[in-house]
Order: sequence, then structure tokens, then C-alpha cells
Amino acid sequence: MRFGTIKDVVDFAGKLHRALSDQYAELEQLSSSERAGLMLDYLNRHEKNLARAMDQYADDMTQNVAALWMQDVPELQPDDLINKVRGVDLNDVNSIISVALAVDDYLIQCYQSMADEVDSDAGKEVFKSLIKLEDNELHRLSRAAFRLADI
Repeated sequence: MRFGTIKDVVDFAGKLHRALSDQYAELEQLSSSERAGLMLDYLNRHEKNLARAMDQYADDMTQNVAALWMQDVPELQPDDLINKVRGVDLNDVNSIISVALAVDDYLIQCYQSMADEVDSDAGKEVFKSLIKLEDNELHRLSRAAFRLADI
């Protein structure tokens, strides 16, 4: 646990989503399975959209909210998440989906933890919005996975 601002968290999330997008794009090039390639392409675009959303969110936050300090910001470990994605079986669509869902769940849990810890109502609203954004994307990912299963 460490100190950090809400803007630090949002900036971290944007960087993480860009790194995940890059990793999925790289894995797509390495995959020999057409279905896995389609899912990796979807995940690449999914993470790019989330990165753009984080950038927009950071731009839209008021200075007062962005500068709010929190005492207990979880140690967010992007390398652990990237390595989890990097180690996925490129020919197993279910494995790819499972890892992607685990990453989204991890972020939702982190945001929930921060929402519980932040003292400001405005800060809580930021994290509730981020949870809602990630949760919506999680549902979108699930629907895409079901559609891919029909192919």
C-alpha cells in the first residue's frame, strides 16, 4: 500500500490498457488459430478503447478530484498482468478469454478497494464510474466470447 492521487490511478489504468493492447496485438501475430486470432484482435481493440476511455476520463476530471490523495492505493502490478497475458495458450480460445476476464476482474476489485478507502464522495464516484466502465466492458467481452463460440 502507498499514497497516490486519483489521477495517478487513472493514468496507471490507461498505461495498463495500452500495454495490454500491445500484448494482444503481438500475440495475434503469433497465433496460428483463426478463432484465437479473432479473439486476440477483439481484445486488442477492447483494450485500446479502454485506454482511450481512461485518457478521456483523466481529461474530464476536475483538478480538485484528480488531485485527491489516498493513503491506501493498492500496489498495482502491471508486469504481473502482462505476464499472465503473455503466458496464455495461443491456440486455446477459452484460455485467452479466461485470462482477459481475470484481468478485468482484477481491475474491478482494485477500483472497489479504492472506492471503499477514499474519504471523498467525489472520489468514491470516480471509482464507481470506473467499476461501471470495466463491468460494462466485461459484459461486452463475455458477449463477444459467446459469439465467437458460435463460429
